[in-house]
Amino acid sequence: MNVILCGVGGNGVVLTTRIIAEAALRDGIKVRVGEVHGLAMRGGTVVSHLRLGSDAKGVLVPLRKADILLAFEPLEALRQMRFLKRGAKVILNNQTYVGVDAHLGLSKYPEVCDILEKIEAAQDIVDVPASRLAIESGSVIMTNVVMLGCLSASKELPISRDSLIDAIKSRVPPLMIDSNIKAFELGEKAFQDWEKNVVCQA
Repeated sequence: MNVILCGVGGNGVVLTTRIIAEAALRDGIKVRVGEVHGLAMRGGTVVSHLRLGSDAKGVLVPLRKADILLAFEPLEALRQMRFLKRGAKVILNNQTYVGVDAHLGLSKYPEVCDILEKIEAAQDIVDVPASRLAIESGSVIMTNVVMLGCLSASKELPISRDSLIDAIKSRVPPLMIDSNIKAFELGEKAFQDWEKNVVCQA
């Protein structure tokens, strides 16, 4: 299985990648990780490639071979679409990060609805208000853990919930464990609510 995680510096992409990788190892799953960082530590593009399973070769996912995109920011999701196979699952945080260039008028950030329509035209998209839910759990910095909970609830990963929880506990400061578990559970509920809505619309 091939997974792409993307966002901007400060979104927690790298930490989330390491949590998933650790959880995979706990479950006895072979894992390879490749990371690409932007020039800016905070605000620059950050992309991680995760390859899970015995047939994983190389650290970077080939074009059109990714099964899942976990996107912490809408525009960054659109930029990584070239890696996805047709029908891949896209789990996306709908909170935007408007960079310095856009604030200075040097570029224009697209409308979020336009971004979502472009992705939805090609892929199965789960649109999650992860940043808002992270604030509910205690801090926006736990947006990544909300997204991880959503990914876990989707059952797309061949990794157990218990191993993900244990990996979170081993990777976050002790005083932050309870709030991170709450963020994870809010992510799970967000996916379940999305799934119910899809069933109702069908």
